[in-house]
Amino acid sequence: MAIRAFRSEGMVSGWRSELSHAVKGFDELKGLFPFSESEEKEIRAVCENYPPFIPPFFLSLIERVDPTDPIRLQVVPSPMELRDPGMEDPLAEDRYSPFPGAVHRYENRLLLVTTNRCAVHCRYCFRKRNWNSSPFIFSHWTELEGYLRTHPQVEDLLISGGDPLLLPDAMLDRLLSLARSIESLKVVRIGTRVPVVLPSRINRGLLKVLEVHAPLWICLHVNHPKELTDELYNSVMKLSRAGCAVVSQTVLLRGVNDSTETLATLFMGLLSLGVKPYYIFQCDPAPGTAHFRVGIEEGRQIVKALWGKVSGLAYPHYAMDLPGGGGKVLL
Repeated sequence: MAIRAFRSEGMVSGWRSELSHAVKGFDELKGLFPFSESEEKEIRAVCENYPPFIPPFFLSLIERVDPTDPIRLQVVPSPMELRDPGMEDPLAEDRYSPFPGAVHRYENRLLLVTTNRCAVHCRYCFRKRNWNSSPFIFSHWTELEGYLRTHPQVEDLLISGGDPLLLPDAMLDRLLSLARSIESLKVVRIGTRVPVVLPSRINRGLLKVLEVHAPLWICLHVNHPKELTDELYNSVMKLSRAGCAVVSQTVLLRGVNDSTETLATLFMGLLSLGVKPYYIFQCDPAPGTAHFRVGIEEGRQIVKALWGKVSGLAYPHYAMDLPGGGGKVLL
């Protein structure tokens, strides 16, 4: 069963309005969370480099007085982000980019970064280098069409971001129309966190666009059972009725979901919503993420212990992207 989300009184309505009311800076954070005097100085510095962005709905799920709240840990800046330089581009995406926005690392798959805008800033994000960049929306339509037509080995298009579901409906329609015109493309996937953090975006206009271009695969990013809200359930039902198959990916995060019990609850909960758990990923070595990372052997033991505790349908692949562009490997 889905967990009913706490909705604060006076919650703004409409997805664009919610985004405009997101928590975006240190001063707003300070008014919401009890930071110590020593924390304030460090967190202010973190915000200058990697600003927060927390929409009202997702904010409403946080127990604000609990510093160990699993939602808070994912989205509220931590002083520990200053103590780990990490790798600016841990997956070496720029190296495999044939034109702006495209990443072609695997022969039969093309990843398309359509925007650098997200509905929430997850503190462990491997693309957090883009948070302070100028707004980017994909515009290289001629290059994309030409590349797909001259590379028929590409059968799988992954539409990513930022979050592609923040794009205008008309742009999504244009992109999906282009994809459907390429006979060699067999699979079109959309990677998104929007149904989890900004469910109001799953509205009639968006669903109409998706339905026209179905079947599509939607890959949700979900990390903790607290994220399995009624709003997410309703979004999944709408997406399914629009002809989308829904799977999930999870990042293994220290202090958030690094236990077999938490993951078992999450994955069985997702399955009950009609979402197939697909991947659980090792956290990438982006800047300021060392405190989130679980050791590979510990991760293996946590995931291995899921066997027998969850349905086989709820058992995901445990994988990592090798730093430096080595690609995805199963663990």
